[in-house]
Amino acid sequence: MESFYEIETTCKRAARASGFSWGIAEEIGKIVRSLEIMGLPGLKTFYRYLDDVKNGILSKPTKILFKNVDNNKSYCPIESSVAVLDDCKNLFKNNDVIEFDQMAHPLLLIPMLNRASNIIGKKICISFDDIEIILNYNESLVVNTKEPFPNQTNKVSIQSMSAEPTYSKEEYDNLYQLSLETFVEESEGKLSGAGAGLTDND
Repeated sequence: MESFYEIETTCKRAARASGFSWGIAEEIGKIVRSLEIMGLPGLKTFYRYLDDVKNGILSKPTKILFKNVDNNKSYCPIESSVAVLDDCKNLFKNNDVIEFDQMAHPLLLIPMLNRASNIIGKKICISFDDIEIILNYNESLVVNTKEPFPNQTNKVSIQSMSAEPTYSKEEYDNLYQLSLETFVEESEGKLSGAGAGLTDND
């Protein structure tokens, strides 16, 4: 059983050998490692992804728009997620939906967009086919399926989510009032504890 470090290093070198710059290769290694740590098939997906890279059937976005359409090729998940991360503060400013009409191996989007979630301070929702994934500030993710992830999807939607609390104001206020009971008013006896007195006994 290979360690996560070995997986990251091997995939990074494989990416470099496949023509990626060392910078992107480094990111790919981290992406695959992150997916494997999450219990998702990162290495298997990357292995299949390299076949599409070799066949030259993937499109690299020059600029991320809210609607991204390429009539000839599927978008590359690595290049797309890197581009989204680079401009994430602007893209997710108003919680607009970012759409890609064709995306190969959408699972590979997750780690970079998880980092974007941390940068913008909002959860990010990715949906494709019947799968929905919620990314939580680069800390965790929620996936609504155990089915195999597709190698190709006709539409990917990405949207940031407003950080609405899951509790009511009344619930919080009641707990806050309860918490105040842990405070004890200071007394003269309390002040006479070690090091707290005002009298110099020397």
